[in-house]
Amino acid sequence: MNSDLCIGIAATNDALEIAALEPGKAAVVMKFPATGMGVEGIRVFLSGYSNPVRMAVAGVAALSVALSLGNVCGRETFVVSSSIADQAVALARYAEHAA
Repeated sequence: MNSDLCIGIAATNDALEIAALEPGKAAVVMKFPATGMGVEGIRVFLSGYSNPVRMAVAGVAALSVALSLGNVCGRETFVVSSSIADQAVALARYAEHAA
């Protein structure tokens, strides 16, 4: 799957840090609260992007965040161990190179 947008989400007890990475551009980093409202904010952000998206999620709530964002056509989601990558930008780069 070719993707124009790669997302990394570092989930902690307090915050969901998200990094958006497009080819040839610098990563953009945002923070959302680690609540249902924060997940909804990420969902709204992702819904505004119609091209395929690759997303890597790590941290204490990685699985629940990945499941909460749902299975959407055109999106690949990877749940990654924090020992592999635990920062949002590193996770976005992981998503960029994951097969």
